[in-house]
Amino acid sequence: MKNKKIIIKNIIVSIIALIIVIISFIGLSYIMNKGNINQNVSAQVNISPETLENLKVFNQKLDDYYIQTWDENKFLSSYSYLVKNDGTEVIIDDIEQSLEYQVPEDLKDVSIHFVAPKALKPYLGDKILDEDPDILTVYSALPVNGGMYVSSKFDEGGFIPEEDYKQFVMEHSWVHGDIRTPSKDDKDYKEILKAVEKADKLLENGNVKHIACDDKYAIIVISSKDEPAYIKQYALQKNNNGSYDIIVEQLESLDSKVFINYKYTDFDLGLLPLYELSDYTNISSEQEYIIELLKENGSIADNEEVVYSCGAGNFICLEFKSNLKILLHSDINGKLNVYEVDNFKTALSQMLKLESNPPAFILNFE
Repeated sequence: MKNKKIIIKNIIVSIIALIIVIISFIGLSYIMNKGNINQNVSAQVNISPETLENLKVFNQKLDDYYIQTWDENKFLSSYSYLVKNDGTEVIIDDIEQSLEYQVPEDLKDVSIHFVAPKALKPYLGDKILDEDPDILTVYSALPVNGGMYVSSKFDEGGFIPEEDYKQFVMEHSWVHGDIRTPSKDDKDYKEILKAVEKADKLLENGNVKHIACDDKYAIIVISSKDEPAYIKQYALQKNNNGSYDIIVEQLESLDSKVFINYKYTDFDLGLLPLYELSDYTNISSEQEYIIELLKENGSIADNEEVVYSCGAGNFICLEFKSNLKILLHSDINGKLNVYEVDNFKTALSQMLKLESNPPAFILNFE
């Protein structure tokens, strides 16, 4: 009986010892995990209450600056950063001068981003609300130990480790290979035309005014072969098989730079032509009055027959069956000046002498 009691006692001791080991292990794991959690929280919230309050005010001011000066700056997103339409990055001084607001010293190193909230969701998780609008929003990024504390007027913010932050920025990179102008024999040219012609039958065998691509995106400005004033502009994205899909249409009626950038922040705006089609409301191929005027003043012969005509802004381009090509320009005094040109290259050269950013799309590029 005594031995039996000893055996039972030993079993109980062993069980207690095992329980202690398990509890110790759980406790150690908890302590280790808690240490990691505290370490993460420390990295994330290694910000004084005063700085957090300053940041809250700053984010409000940042949003005010964006809204109040948008008409003046027409902001863009470049590599995820907030930039003005001319490409210059928004800095603290811009906000201070516009709002007569002194940014606290502890926020002087803040970077300013301009991205859709969903772009930050993979990095900040539930810090970004699912109901956040899918529009570009201004965010501040405050340097902290090991990374950045990113927040906005609408999102309380969170910590992004340095390497993840770099990855986030590069997701908005504009660089997708060299920008090039494909020739008619290039596969890119043919595939871009195929996508455009599929979208609009009126553009079959069209007159390409501008075409550019990199390894991911493309832009084309094209007019109907039979109606030069029927001009369309598209943004396209390249597929893995080399074909293209139209991703933004009707750019001829939109502020193309802003509209594309807000939908595709990694789109290289260097693909766009220098002119903005939407700036011209007077694109027309109806130039009969001008042609009659030219015949009356002896600038062209009475028997000249027009085969191509298009005008916009202060310019008109005319081509005749006799192979005569002329460019007309209305100067600051309203005087109509006539220039004889050999082809679209000499016409474009003349346009550039008269205006820094002329409507080159009126020219016949055939």
